Amino acid sequence: SIILPGTLNVQTIQGRRGSFNVAKLATSIGVFDVKNPVLMKFAPGEYGGNFVIEHIKVKAYEWNGGATSYIDAALDWAELEIFANECGFTPEEAEEAQQPEFNPYPENGIIIPEYAQTIEDVAAMIGHNWEIVQLGEYVLSDRELLGEARNLLREAGYRFQPQNQSWYLQ
Repeated sequence: SIILPGTLNVQTIQGRRGSFNVAKLATSIGVFDVKNPVLMKFAPGEYGGNFVIEHIKVKAYEWNGGATSYIDAALDWAELEIFANECGFTPEEAEEAQQPEFNPYPENGIIIPEYAQTIEDVAAMIGHNWEIVQLGEYVLSDRELLGEARNLLREAGYRFQPQNQSWYLQ
């Protein structure tokens, strides 16, 4: 890992699976795309500081008959979460920003989002025997997380149906 000074530009995007935050990290060695649920703790805007880059990947996706590639940086997410709290985004504001629109178990105090944004969300959905599990943008954008989620779902007896991009309990 390396530590670089830079500017993290956080934006909220409205995707097919709801709104989520992404960022671009501008450093002296380049501009990197950043995607992780930790970014939900940030309000949209620019944040300057020293960032710990764990690894850099070239990612690609197909769109509209062509392919696009970009450079993705995996940061030290624990350090980034500490940084989010230091930037004045209070835990209450962070909780409001992460509050899902869909709350299937409010009477038990268990909050599971409509789309699984982390492996923990996938495990919680499996643990509650959800009939349908849909993966969120953060899991879909990371091949390792997507593979891990796929394995968890298959082991739990779920089957993928590509026509509606969902996993169904068998």
